[in-house]
Amino acid sequence: MISIYSGILRMADLVALQPNMNVKLHIVSASDRREKVFEEIRRPVFSLLEGRPLSEICTFISYDSIDELAQKEFLEHMSESVLDEYSEMPE
Repeated sequence: MISIYSGILRMADLVALQPNMNVKLHIVSASDRREKVFEEIRRPVFSLLEGRPLSEICTFISYDSIDELAQKEFLEHMSESVLDEYSEMPE
């Protein structure tokens, strides 16, 4: 299993290399790792990215939420904004 920190570090690299990129970012993991994901996203090193801190541009979505979303009728006709219902921001 890839460590949370390692995955977030790669995401931060992407944001650092593409500072003008305007896409929503999501970490998808098991529900029991939610707090660890938020803890890592709020680390000082990720608050120094050009533009905004990673904690302001990255959300958490659980595997359970992805499974629930995959069961939605007409999923192929939904826009990416449907993820807003399932994503969580760090507090």
